Amino acid sequence: MTRNPLPAGLDGALRDTLLARYGATFGTSDKAWRAWVQGNAPAALGDADVVLFDGEADEATLARIAGAGAIAIESDREGGQWSDTVRSPMGTWVFSAHADDDTAHSPAFVAVLLACLALHFPAHDALCLARAWQPGSLDWPVDFARFPHVRHAALVAPEQRAEPFAPCPPLALYAVVPSAEWIERLVPLAVPTVQLRFKSDDAQAVRSEIERAAKAARGSASRLFINDHWRAAIDYHASQGGDSGIYGIHLGQEDLDEADLDALRASGLRLGVSTHGYAEMLRVATIGPSYLALGAIFPTTTKIMPTAPQGLGRFHAYVKLMQPVVPSLVGIGGVDAVRLPEVLAVGVGSAAVVRAITEAADVPAAVTNLLGMFPAA
Repeated sequence: MTRNPLPAGLDGALRDTLLARYGATFGTSDKAWRAWVQGNAPAALGDADVVLFDGEADEATLARIAGAGAIAIESDREGGQWSDTVRSPMGTWVFSAHADDDTAHSPAFVAVLLACLALHFPAHDALCLARAWQPGSLDWPVDFARFPHVRHAALVAPEQRAEPFAPCPPLALYAVVPSAEWIERLVPLAVPTVQLRFKSDDAQAVRSEIERAAKAARGSASRLFINDHWRAAIDYHASQGGDSGIYGIHLGQEDLDEADLDALRASGLRLGVSTHGYAEMLRVATIGPSYLALGAIFPTTTKIMPTAPQGLGRFHAYVKLMQPVVPSLVGIGGVDAVRLPEVLAVGVGSAAVVRAITEAADVPAAVTNLLGMFPAA
């Protein structure tokens, strides 16, 4: 790196126009984001710096960038595709995208990238948006075909698409609860969808909770999803001849890396997956999930989230992109009786609630109130 820093070529007018156009929707950062050409970055980098490389960077340079909390993007052309490696404090992602021109980091690309970073999108999502952006347009990208393919951490090869899981109808009110006892309380109240999120490393306790929850849901109008414990769930489902009372499995991003997706698909159970932004949605879409959970929309205390609350603006953008690809979508994160109408107004057919039920003084009344906010089936 030289001591005579040279910023990357930037269409400043485009960046400023995008910030003015979308700042109210997504919010803007106080950071003064800057992009630098490889070899011309300043000696002192910070967490608002992006260093762009044509090809691979050496390990020492990458270590220096990482140590400063800055972002490195290595781009290379492979045929008619750009291959982009994004390294940030949130991890490393690799994408491939159609090459609209011969310049890896055109002034327009840099403008969109910096604008999206300033709009609070993490680096890997900002890269996805910059590659998907239609040249010459100010419209937010909603054409799924223009978005990159995830190469790392890919669930299937970029040129492949797995056999999809069985589809879900709109899941309506989706109650996420910590025990089978709660499932037993909610099934008689005709809650359309329930999820057992039982946190335990005790295998016997897990099996017992799954069996108890499944027996409560079997033959009812409630669809039961099991969170995380996919192996125990499919084993119990198989032991009941495929008529167990379990409707599906719900997994987080980390769970996907360890799950046997072929075994899950063969079980006939549905699969729902939590996502927290563009890169994760693109990653999961390749396996054809039954539904996507999008969030966290609002602040939540029920679990530690990898990203800041998304807000309704991002949620709306995610829905517009993903609904044609995975029709069953669920809004998650901090949804309560006050916020539920706003979530449903975006156009999803389902929203997950936790404390709106588990902390209600009168659970049947709370369920009745929440159910009344959904359109009649």
